[in-house]
Amino acid sequence: MASRAADKHPQYWAEYTNLQQVKHDLIRCYLSGWFAKLGFWAGRVIYLDTHAGRGTYATGQLGSPLVALDTLLTHRALAELLRQSEFRFLFIERDPDNLERLKTELAMRKLPDRVYVDPHCDDAFVVLDEIVRAIKGLAPAFVFVDPYGFKVPGATLRALLKAGRVELFINVIWRELDMAIRQAQAGGKPGMEEALSDVFDGEEWKSAVNSPDVDERADQAVQLLANKIGARWHTYIRMLGDNGRTRYVLVHLTNHDDGRDLMKDCIWKVAPHGGYYARKSVDPGQLLLITPTPDLMPLRDWVIQRLRVAPRRWQELQVELRPELWRESQLNGVVRAMRKEGLIVAEDYNGVFSPKANPRLRLR
Repeated sequence: MASRAADKHPQYWAEYTNLQQVKHDLIRCYLSGWFAKLGFWAGRVIYLDTHAGRGTYATGQLGSPLVALDTLLTHRALAELLRQSEFRFLFIERDPDNLERLKTELAMRKLPDRVYVDPHCDDAFVVLDEIVRAIKGLAPAFVFVDPYGFKVPGATLRALLKAGRVELFINVIWRELDMAIRQAQAGGKPGMEEALSDVFDGEEWKSAVNSPDVDERADQAVQLLANKIGARWHTYIRMLGDNGRTRYVLVHLTNHDDGRDLMKDCIWKVAPHGGYYARKSVDPGQLLLITPTPDLMPLRDWVIQRLRVAPRRWQELQVELRPELWRESQLNGVVRAMRKEGLIVAEDYNGVFSPKANPRLRLR
């Protein structure tokens, strides 16, 4: 059992910024779909918060544990979900005072049968290591990792992702992580190299995270983390500070196509609350500003490039779109518009022009 420790950043709870709001909006959006996808068949569904905090901010907004719990309790399919599965929430918080405040907030909520909440005072990564060692075949779990600093052990997250149908949502504290990388590369603080090798689960960061451009370094760091943790898909957005530079990087890691698609949908849905940047593709490339009304001309160009190579079935295009940040619904709208404009021709299908009919598409 790890020793308890006081909150080193109590000022964090004094204000609620756009950075917190976007994190919580993404959690709310993702869990709303994820609970429904898993809850109808899994039998047990787990939400785990590694740094649960106090439950509410001084300004009254909810913290991530209550956002997650309330997303389930207010879900329109709650009754049916609870007939099929139980839902367990594990809230880990190392500061005893913070945990007591969280318990007070939780006590105000009436939990239905088959919804269980465990507020736990400990070091989150010690608990995660114990879970991975003790349990063979973890139930479907969404793990939110939101530390105050950058020291998140990559080996622990890799073991967790391999333990079952696990989704990881990680707040990478990029400004501090980047500072540590630059200090270590300059031969700075003793022990910094060891700490970074723990984060990246190896010493590859020394050569892989080396761009002179800070934003490119952030991309390199996320790519390395995703590779080392072993995720098939990584989806991430860059949150900017007051100076316009990357402050945090929100990273979603999953091994499931549905998880990748759902997070892409959520990124676009929360855009009205404030634009932010994301990578256009899982491969390095142009940054894309997420806005409520996106410019779909690049997506049209993407469709044209593929149809120039060869005709495609509509559903083939949907599969090929998954590595890109565009949504499937955006692709469908572009395809319909291009057909109406006479740019593409649909062949070999019966009935209504739709993805389900799966016509063969070619350029006119």
